Amino acid sequence: MSERLQSVPRRPSLNKAARFTAIAAVSFFVSGILSVCGVTGSWDRGIYDLCLKLRVLNGSESQNRIVASIDINDSSVETLSGRLDTRTAFADALEVLTESNAAVAFDFLFRYEKSHDAKFVNAVKKAKDAVMAVVAVNEEITGAPYRELTEIERRILRRHIWHIKVLKKGNIPRAGTFFLPFPALGEAAKQLAHINIEPDPDGIYRRIPLFYEWEGGYIPSLSLAAAVLFLQIPVETIELKAGAHVALPLSEKEVIRIPVDNQGRMLVPYSEAWNSNKRIPFHTVVNAKNDMAVFDKVFSGMNNRIALVAEISADQKDFGPTAFERLYPVSGAHAAVIGSILDGLEGRSFIGNVPLFYKILTILFLLACAFVSCNVKNDTRFHLCFLAALLFFSCLTFLRWRHAAIYPWYALPIAMFCLIWAVAFFIRLAARNREQLLLRSALSRYFPHALAERIMRERKTELIPVYKDLTILFADICGFTKWSSEKSPEHVHAFLNDYLESMADILFAYGGTIDKYMGDGILAFFGDPLEMPDHCERCLHAAIAMQKEIKFLADKWKPLSNIDLKVRIGINTGKVIVGNLGSKTRIEYTVIGADVNLAQRMESNAPIGGILVTAAVREKARDKFTFSQKQLIAVKGYAETIEAYVVEMI
Repeated sequence: MSERLQSVPRRPSLNKAARFTAIAAVSFFVSGILSVCGVTGSWDRGIYDLCLKLRVLNGSESQNRIVASIDINDSSVETLSGRLDTRTAFADALEVLTESNAAVAFDFLFRYEKSHDAKFVNAVKKAKDAVMAVVAVNEEITGAPYRELTEIERRILRRHIWHIKVLKKGNIPRAGTFFLPFPALGEAAKQLAHINIEPDPDGIYRRIPLFYEWEGGYIPSLSLAAAVLFLQIPVETIELKAGAHVALPLSEKEVIRIPVDNQGRMLVPYSEAWNSNKRIPFHTVVNAKNDMAVFDKVFSGMNNRIALVAEISADQKDFGPTAFERLYPVSGAHAAVIGSILDGLEGRSFIGNVPLFYKILTILFLLACAFVSCNVKNDTRFHLCFLAALLFFSCLTFLRWRHAAIYPWYALPIAMFCLIWAVAFFIRLAARNREQLLLRSALSRYFPHALAERIMRERKTELIPVYKDLTILFADICGFTKWSSEKSPEHVHAFLNDYLESMADILFAYGGTIDKYMGDGILAFFGDPLEMPDHCERCLHAAIAMQKEIKFLADKWKPLSNIDLKVRIGINTGKVIVGNLGSKTRIEYTVIGADVNLAQRMESNAPIGGILVTAAVREKARDKFTFSQKQLIAVKGYAETIEAYVVEMI
């Protein structure tokens, strides 16, 4: 009964910290399962894809213009045809790019030597920082029909191994073998670099491995190699700290740090949708050799740039889905990485991983918020506290992405946080349901069942003490003390239970409230806690019904216990104080006041088996009940006699 029935017995509550620890443990366990099963990781990828899509489509970022994407598209295949097969077109393109002082990286593999390759190989030797592609075969792949490298191929590949500073090796993938360009081309290239890029389990291209380990060194990715050569960074100064970064020192004070995961993979910082208007067809480059007008128009701005040559024809099928486009040339990922490295000193070019200390702080912060929220008593505030913390962390995650391009690590902490809320809310509901059951049980002892249900339904449970017009009834068995002293406790108990239960049923039937049982005595009142305009009439009807029931009980118990059951009933109506009264440790819903005392005096002066009421009662009910002649009785506590009447029972 909330504040008014604090005397309802309650089990000792668990320690708050221990209870919260149990809730948190359950939430950690469930969220851990979600994490191990990849559910939270999948949610994070979805959030990341949405953020990346908004960034690309809103055009908030742009790719570094030093990177020129040169595509062998369907038009190039149709225009150049045989010149592509003989590779003379590649030699011509390299001459044009070399003349424009552009570095070149080829995003496809020249595996087999052809009859006219001498010109192409010679052009590669003369080209500025030519990077040729290889394909790494992961050492973990077993049973695949991949041949071992020949000694010549190993010698060529060893020349291109990077020996860098390894601060933390992590789980960099190891290559068992490689697909290499034909030997003469491999010898001519400034750098051999892998073009491996694999989609995530959902098929989306998000990450690119920067290294493959082989024979104690590392083969870099095409994009990393092209950028390092362009920036003229000594390979031996590069630092690898798996799970943190790859550091590219430009000088003692200027260092580009590329965020990588424990496998040395970086998130591809896509910045633009595929726009063919910004890409240069390969045949345009080839034709520029013999057409200075084309050269001046297209390549006047190519000086000191990186040309990324890739085949995106329909036959090549070198496309894959990204967060923002279902068909995107995979070479675009290499271009995005090269551009981000060139922009690296600006600090926002990369998509950062979430550091461990941030994850720990996030978990601790959300646990603290959850602990505070769980100890808020008010349900509305409980939900608002959780909601406020949820919104704060959501905004923080978004701002970290918006202003620092930090990967949105969100699903796992929020899953844990929401699970804590759900478990805590379930416990609250269970506790509330238990309290409601206890409250309903307690109310049913005070009030009739229908009234108790109404109080619960209308939530009128404050019961703050107030002055109120009520009708009070006292009832007492005549000679009970003497009779009970001669009987066994069990016998007295059985009789009283039958008597009091019968009287309670009648009082409840007329809407009365039982204040207390005083041995064999009963104190009841009518008119609270719910409004009852006819409380005086109800009380009189109940008193008459009680006397009639007592006659039946007398006939029942006379042969069983030799009790001559007769009861006095006294009734008064007037202003009294009603509500919760008592101390911090003991509280009682009761009535007090002079009119309560007067009702008790009426009972003590009532005739045996009769009902004695005050003049105030007679005045309110004179039209519906019959009363005896006026009596003047002297009562304790009153200087003058009190006018009283006996109710005539028909």
